[in-house]
Amino acid sequence: MTLKNSVKTLPDVLQGIKNLQYDKKRIRIVFVDGGSTDGSLKVLEEFRNQNSDEYDDIKIISGSYDITEGRNICIHNADGDFILFIDSDVVVPPGLLSGVERLFSSDPRLAFINVPCVVEEKQQGWVDKFFDSMDEPIGMSCAAIKISALKEVGPYFIGFPGGGENPNELVLRLRKKGYRNTVYEGTALHIKQKPRGFFHYVKSCFYSSSLHHLQEIKAGNRFVMMKYGYYTMLLVSLFLVTVLPYLFISLIVIGVIYYLIKSKGDPIVLPALLVGVILPIGLIFHLLKGESWEQKYKKNIS
Repeated sequence: MTLKNSVKTLPDVLQGIKNLQYDKKRIRIVFVDGGSTDGSLKVLEEFRNQNSDEYDDIKIISGSYDITEGRNICIHNADGDFILFIDSDVVVPPGLLSGVERLFSSDPRLAFINVPCVVEEKQQGWVDKFFDSMDEPIGMSCAAIKISALKEVGPYFIGFPGGGENPNELVLRLRKKGYRNTVYEGTALHIKQKPRGFFHYVKSCFYSSSLHHLQEIKAGNRFVMMKYGYYTMLLVSLFLVTVLPYLFISLIVIGVIYYLIKSKGDPIVLPALLVGVILPIGLIFHLLKGESWEQKYKKNIS
């Protein structure tokens, strides 16, 4: 678990971990704190003091780490068959570890299991409803990864300035080595998350999404290449709409059909169609800026 200033959610999250129906002596817990100032470290230390005898080990590592660095430190301290990442605002179901272990045992080529996280209804924003409608399950709020596969493909998440990680890029590397990924049949609960609204999506398209996609394009993701080809044409046709109106209309129709089919007819996804033209602009921004993210984050955490 990576965290920073999570004192409001930690009690429920730690109780969820304690409720896991699994042999605790087979569990090593690693907390990486990114410099909390709200009492989170005290909560973690109390948890360790009260439960250290039950588990194989409980480690608490604190420093000025961002999310990507924290993930890498967790991986470096992992041992055994698989690592389960749990965000500090995610309450896991009691049977999760047993279910994950069963899935990994059933398929030797399975390497990545995403556990869908359901946001509390009162905290759901447009972004949550959009991704639910589009059936985009891959994320790192709660995910299990086979350690032997990580050692083979390289266990370091390539992040972006300001922190974060790109599970799609990791899954792509795993697939290139012949591994599979799947989605867990159950769900975890995402608690006390600030509602992510439409403006959050617009901002993320320009900054994090376009940089994530740059990583995936470099890794050879053909779908993302096609996506950027489409949005680049849509952006160009938008400027040339007076001379090429039929091209613009045709591209809009294609986009509307795709989004409606993918979302099973939910019109809430349609605003994302026009916001997508921001993606190629963000990509150009990152290329011109020349971020050294790849060199910075693809390093061995010792």
